Amino acid sequence: MPLQYSYLDWLVVKFRPIRKQTTLQYGLNSDYIQSEIQADSRNFVALIQFLNYVQNLDFEIKSIDQIPYRVVVFRLQDFLQVQNKSNNQYQLVKVKNFLKELQTGTLITSFSDIHFQSLAAVPLVKFTKVQKFWVGRVWLSQELFYYDYPFYLPNLFQTKLKKYQSEVQVHVFKTFSSEGIEKVFLIKEFLQNYTSCLSNQQKTKIKEYFIQSIKLFQQYDLIENNYKIIFNGFLLDTDVLTSKNISEGFVIYEKLSV
Repeated sequence: MPLQYSYLDWLVVKFRPIRKQTTLQYGLNSDYIQSEIQADSRNFVALIQFLNYVQNLDFEIKSIDQIPYRVVVFRLQDFLQVQNKSNNQYQLVKVKNFLKELQTGTLITSFSDIHFQSLAAVPLVKFTKVQKFWVGRVWLSQELFYYDYPFYLPNLFQTKLKKYQSEVQVHVFKTFSSEGIEKVFLIKEFLQNYTSCLSNQQKTKIKEYFIQSIKLFQQYDLIENNYKIIFNGFLLDTDVLTSKNISEGFVIYEKLSV
């Protein structure tokens, strides 16, 4: 069935919640992501890392005006470890600032669903020092964990990200979360958006980061085992993506077998 056509979008939306897929231990349920993310890439990466982290923590349920919130308590140093960052004063201050920014709701607007954006997702954040550790106490809306998300994504941000890698991972994340099953990656356009001049070696490395991310989606059986590369405006079938054949761009297809 040609699900890539726009008039079958409704059927794709119905298929996503019931499709057969591997359960990811550290995966993330995600709503559609805005094509233009308002937060900078570092804060967006931190948001995804945080949601992946807290969904596996112990919690208690408390209510504000009859709205249930999941209250999680954790050491900031433990979250730094998840981010593969050093345990020092500079990084602790950055984590505190990030968690405080969650209360403003700015980062949640990265998700495109209007209902999701309207949530008072993180109404309360507190810090206390217990012996030599800073402890965070964060209230998060239960709907962050039980909302009917259309996508189940692998954790692209569980390792320490190298230069340029975070921008690539964010781009892959939001492109895969687009509504249609056809996911288009315009590599040439992506490279041209850098304000600094990239060397050929840097461009090759960025392309390799794209391919590494796509292999992770393939590993978890989230995409079809076929690709198309963009060459002189045409789409050509290929079984393998390389740093040479994706110079203009490539297309992958979300797997919806049920």
